[in-house]
Amino acid sequence: MSLVGLVAWLIAVAVLYFGMSQFGIWESMNSLIFDVGGNQSITFGMVFAVCALIGVVVAIFNTILAPLLALIYNAVVDLFGGLDIGLQDSAKPSKAAK
Repeated sequence: MSLVGLVAWLIAVAVLYFGMSQFGIWESMNSLIFDVGGNQSITFGMVFAVCALIGVVVAIFNTILAPLLALIYNAVVDLFGGLDIGLQDSAKPSKAAK
């Protein structure tokens, strides 16, 4: 699931980057950076690399935490009990209908 989330994250980043590029946001940001004396520009490769690194860290974090959270959940349910849900067959008349 973490890998699927990572792929979805990267697709969303690519779509948002190109959408923002169509509106000229990256050109404005790059001109602002150059105006304040910077020589670095924001490119697709840089944005994608940073977002990929963030996505990999989150995917690893989720992969490690999922079993721990399941263990904690199961311990709490064993200690306090869980929610018991029952279903009634609609073909049989209930006692209230008699």
